[in-house]
Amino acid sequence: MSRLLTVALVAEGLLAAVAIVWIEWRRLPFELGPVGRGLGVGLLAAAALGALNYAMLRLVPPVGPVRQIRALYRETLRPLFARVSLVEILGVSLAAGIGEELLFRGAVQGEWGLWVASVAFGLAHVGGRTSLAFGLWAGVMGLGLGVLALATGGLLAPIVAHTVYDAAAIGYIRGDTGEDEDDKRLEMDGRGGDGPGDRRGAGGGPAAAAAD
Repeated sequence: MSRLLTVALVAEGLLAAVAIVWIEWRRLPFELGPVGRGLGVGLLAAAALGALNYAMLRLVPPVGPVRQIRALYRETLRPLFARVSLVEILGVSLAAGIGEELLFRGAVQGEWGLWVASVAFGLAHVGGRTSLAFGLWAGVMGLGLGVLALATGGLLAPIVAHTVYDAAAIGYIRGDTGEDEDDKRLEMDGRGGDGPGDRRGAGGGPAAAAAD
């Protein structure tokens, strides 16, 4: 078993364990919800989140938070997942989908409500100043996943949406050979690089991410 998969299974397993103990100790409501509705709505939500993520990475101008998210994608997520196997994609995605949804939508949302759970989910994805925008994006995703739990009456829909979205996002990263020329040009324009000297300066530093 690879180190990446081992770390994911252990970390997300701990989150799931904490969530289960929390839910049982506090006697919080816990339901998966109707299976058919959960699967269908979860898959549709994953497709919507994937489309939004693709638009942010490839279609919208790289300004402000979008630039930060693209930088995280290129400098952290792409190197991390560039060579993952199919087993690693499935294992990491399933572990994250179950562990994080049990904790944030099951325990935290059950205890303190939708908004607290969404903010906590976003903060959990912040690893420093360079990932603040990614944390904001994760918080928005968390809000959507929380609404799914409320709308479908259980955790199955957000678990499916989270798992499928992560698998699609990691698979996309794995198959991504690099940024296109339009993205490079837009990044350079955003820095105000108009001359050869500016291009050399920009090339020496990080190009100013993703997904869960």
